[in-house]
Amino acid sequence: MSKQLWFSVIAYRFIAPPDNFYTFLAFLIPMLIKDVSLLESGQLLNGRDILIQGNRIIKIGRDLSDEPGEELIDGHGQLAIPGLINAHTHLAMTLLRGYADDMELMPWLQEKIWPLEARLTEEDIRWGVKLGCLELIRFGVTCYSDMYYYPDVAANATKETGLRAFISGVIFDMKPEMLGQVEPFVSRWKGDDLIMPTVGPHSVYACSKETLLKAKEIADRHDVIIHTHLSETREEVEGSNLTTGKSPVEYLDTLGMANERLAAAHCVWLSERDCYLLAKGKVNVVNCTVSNLKLASGIAPLNTLMKANVNVCLGTDGASSNNNLNLFEEMKVTAIVQKNAYHTPAAFSAEQIWHLATENAYRAFGLNLGLHAGALADLSLINLKTRPWLYPFSNMVSHLVYSMTGGVDTTIVNGKVLMRDGVIPGEAAILEEAQKRFKRLVSLAE
Repeated sequence: MSKQLWFSVIAYRFIAPPDNFYTFLAFLIPMLIKDVSLLESGQLLNGRDILIQGNRIIKIGRDLSDEPGEELIDGHGQLAIPGLINAHTHLAMTLLRGYADDMELMPWLQEKIWPLEARLTEEDIRWGVKLGCLELIRFGVTCYSDMYYYPDVAANATKETGLRAFISGVIFDMKPEMLGQVEPFVSRWKGDDLIMPTVGPHSVYACSKETLLKAKEIADRHDVIIHTHLSETREEVEGSNLTTGKSPVEYLDTLGMANERLAAAHCVWLSERDCYLLAKGKVNVVNCTVSNLKLASGIAPLNTLMKANVNVCLGTDGASSNNNLNLFEEMKVTAIVQKNAYHTPAAFSAEQIWHLATENAYRAFGLNLGLHAGALADLSLINLKTRPWLYPFSNMVSHLVYSMTGGVDTTIVNGKVLMRDGVIPGEAAILEEAQKRFKRLVSLAE
């Protein structure tokens, strides 16, 4: 450890309580990943070292010297990838996985999901979120954007697992008390190192004009993201045209909400004018291909959006409609579906799809992520020695998008190891409690 760091330790020791001091000390201990492989411009580079100090990547290079006291990770035979972002999900809905399948969206919601959700408690949300965090960690997702009930519970549960997240204070007109809870939630979590609060008006069809404008006012005042569902189904668009004379995108544009602060999930049913307005406003679109296909909601016009220079990223939606949180699967299905939608296999290269889960998402959420000096230390390691589907080493980006059928081996978030060589501390207890919670919910619904 450098002299400057030792000086910081000594100074902090005399002003910090004991618990904070030891947390601070652990934060300062460097981590060195030795002899790992990286991707650069699509090429596989071997024999690199990654030095992490605190929550940042300090340096990447060859033969970085290790010092006594450093946490060493042997990266030989492993591929380091930057953290993936699941840009739209409802994490606690992992508890509802497989409960109601093979139904259209509105009957699925009205007859199955909403009645069960009405029985959810804060503890159900807590364990559902932790179950979802386990799954994200195993798939190399280091950050997610969520919209669901009890946002404080979700934020605390996520922070306990060590993941990074954008948690929405969700708003529905059918539960008017939620609007008054959003701003206090945002105020409580602003400035946290892992949890970024957002404002979550559910959709145009679930929120009045007054509610949407209030949501915008809160987001503007606190400089946070607005997270919403937008133009997910044909029925939603037809309903909006009937009641407002405008598409959902046009309607949000008239309210001044179609801007760079907006993260709009789905965006399946879009006109050319909708695409133009999304591009003009620099709206971030979150495509959820697998969920949209499973619910037969349709296929988003991604090529049209991207040609208009709209920033597009990927989400899985909730595990009750996907039915997993696997962003590798989301990448593959998105590529294949879009190729067929535009009737050419040349559409959507593996590199383009990889960017949707990484660089595009980093831009949407304003995060300095990636494998470079100064970036937040969010990354995963894949053991190439145990992944035959990644051989031969011909085009690793293609392999990650089209061939990655399993999870990662080690996941690091904010400089902290959350899973190492496939082991997540406390995983068994979370799985056991989640199963108990599901059984209780189903028994109440019978």
